Amino acid sequence: MEKKRLLMIDDEKDYCYLVKKNLEQRGDFKVEFYCDGEIGIKRIKEWLPDVVLLDIIMPGIDGTDVAAALRSHADTRGIPFAFLTALVRKREMTLSTNYIGGEYYISKTASIEEMITAIHELTTRNKEARQHRES
Repeated sequence: MEKKRLLMIDDEKDYCYLVKKNLEQRGDFKVEFYCDGEIGIKRIKEWLPDVVLLDIIMPGIDGTDVAAALRSHADTRGIPFAFLTALVRKREMTLSTNYIGGEYYISKTASIEEMITAIHELTTRNKEARQHRES
C-alpha cells in the first residue's frame, strides 16, 4: 500500500516533529513539515501531498491565508486540508463533527490514533465529494 503524503505547516517545530515521527512509525504516512507558511505553500505546489494540516495561528501567513492560497491555485484546489488548533480541547472534538465554520479541524490535543482517524475521514470525504462532482 502506498503511503499517504502529508504536509504540515505549523510554527511549533517540536510539535511537528512529534507528529511526523508518530505518523511515520505507523508506516501509513510520509510526512513533511514547514514552520513558515510561504515556504509551505511553495512545497505544497511542488509535492502535491494527499492531505495538508494547517496551524491556524502563525506569525506571517497564518493557516487561513494558506488555505486561501491552496483554494486559489488549480493544482492544489482539490487537496484536502484540516486546521490544527490548540483552541479546541479533545472532548470538544469528539463531541462535534470536526468542523468549525465549514472547515475541518483536528485538535492538537488529539492522540495520534484520533489524528489518524481524522485524517482518514478527511481524505475519504474529499474523495467521495470529488467522485460525486464528477458523476
